[in-house]
This record gives sequence, structure tokens and C-alpha cells, in this order.
Amino acid sequence: MIRLGRRRPAAPRRGGGEQPKVVRIALGDLRPDTDALLGRVAYLKLALFESASAVAGRATDLADREAITRVAAVVLEQHTALSSMIEARGHSSAAAMHPFTADIDRYRRRLADSGWHESVLTLHLSAGLLDGFFAGLAAGLPEPEAGRVVEILQRDIGHDALVAVLQAGLAADKRLASRLALWGRRLVGDTLLVARAALADVRDAAGQPASTEERRIEPILNDLIAAHTRRMDRLGLTA
Repeated sequence: MIRLGRRRPAAPRRGGGEQPKVVRIALGDLRPDTDALLGRVAYLKLALFESASAVAGRATDLADREAITRVAAVVLEQHTALSSMIEARGHSSAAAMHPFTADIDRYRRRLADSGWHESVLTLHLSAGLLDGFFAGLAAGLPEPEAGRVVEILQRDIGHDALVAVLQAGLAADKRLASRLALWGRRLVGDTLLVARAALADVRDAAGQPASTEERRIEPILNDLIAAHTRRMDRLGLTA
């Protein structure tokens, strides 16, 4: 889970001149637009469901296929719940998701050309990292939307099952660890781009854009990287 810390002061910088003060922000400082957040995350969940279904279909072991199909089912439930929230606000779910399809589809294409175990790792890491990130961002919504979205995104999609599949693969093939470590390092960079895209139109409590300067969003990105490292450590992989 991504930490919901408050803003951190910028570290003092040494040098000749006075450096402009930059107020760094954390997820808890942000106030996202409700309709935009719902549309973006609903489409992300739809894309993850499609990816999980494809991974399940490629499984050669029946137990693995069953486990990943269950993951896909939970992700679809999340998508359906978010779509229902959109429609309850008087909007078409498809119309709300449409502005975010290009960014998310680009993310999927960058990660599509991979082996089966790499695809399982992608599902485990991307769903975990982005669920934590968007749950933290959703905490800045007004109630009751905030509590509802956070609850949806904090549902366990079956990460223990995905870890078990990966650990079995690592035990069976000693060469797999280096491949997955390399893939995980690539994956975190692409996932950070998804987070950056979501922050582009978000403002803080003072009404200032979140991402006008890279240093302002450093705490958010650092928390994402730390969460990625913890997941990789659990698998015994170098982040």
C-alpha cells in the first residue's frame, strides 16, 4: 500500500544563490477530480482484466490457469463496481473511460512482448502498485466517493496466488530469476509513467497543479519505488 503521508519540506540546497522554495507533496495532499479518477481507474481495471484473462489462457498448468482466472474475476468485479459508481453519477461508463484509453493502452503495449512468467509478474506488480497509488489518490475525493473507491481498490485480487506461481517457476528454472529481475526493473519505470499521467491534471488542497515541477512529486514517486522494491524482495529478486 502506498503511504498517505503529508507534504514534506524540500531539502535545503547548497550553492551560491537563493534557490526557489519548492513545496513537495504527498498523495494525501491531492484533490483529484471525481469523474476523471473514476474513468481512469475503471479503464485501468478493464485493461488489467483483459491482461489477466490472456495470462490465464496461456497457462500450461491447470492449477495456474485456475488461480489466475480467479484473479481476473476479482479485477472484473472492481471494474464493474467503479463503472456502477460512474453510472450512478449520471454518466456513461464508456464515455468516462474513453479519455484515458490511449495512455493505458500504450502502457499495455510496452509490456506485451514478454514470456509467460514475465506476464504473471507484470500482473502482480502493476496491479499491486497502481491499486495502492490510486487508493491513496482516491482518499482525496469527497465522501462518500473516497471511502467507496478506496474499499474497491484495497480488495485482495489474489496476490498470494500470483506469488506462489512465480515462486514455483523460480524454483524450477534457476535462470528465471535474472530474467524476472530485469523485467521488474523495466516494469517499474513504465508504471511510474502511468502515475505521472494521472497526476498531470490533479491539484493540491491549495489549488496548485501537482506536477508543475518534478521535485514536487518526488515523495509520491519514491513511495511507488519503495513499494515495488518490497514486492520484488518478497520474490527474492533484485529491484
